Amino acid sequence: MKPSAKMIIPILTLPILLGGCATREYSMDSSMGVAVHENLAAQIIYPNGIPPTGPQGLYGVPSKAVMDRYDSSFMAPPPPANAFSIGLGAAGAAPMTGPATGTNP
Repeated sequence: MKPSAKMIIPILTLPILLGGCATREYSMDSSMGVAVHENLAAQIIYPNGIPPTGPQGLYGVPSKAVMDRYDSSFMAPPPPANAFSIGLGAAGAAPMTGPATGTNP
């Protein structure tokens, strides 16, 4: 029996087709993902959870005065602003004069 083209072509293409199903071990680069982890670590202010110099802020009487003023700001709503004076500044304030640098003489 003489081999025909109908038999030779499938026999020759079978190893190629089965080669596509073979698994290869994927080797990642050793530095893959390092940049992501470095960026995430850079976003943490205090990595150990404790500020290096301790808490910063006011103590005692000044901090109580600040909190009292903050609390009293919610007792009554602020007075309504006049629609015609928006952007004009405070009444009685000295006008800004001087060079274009924004400094007063």
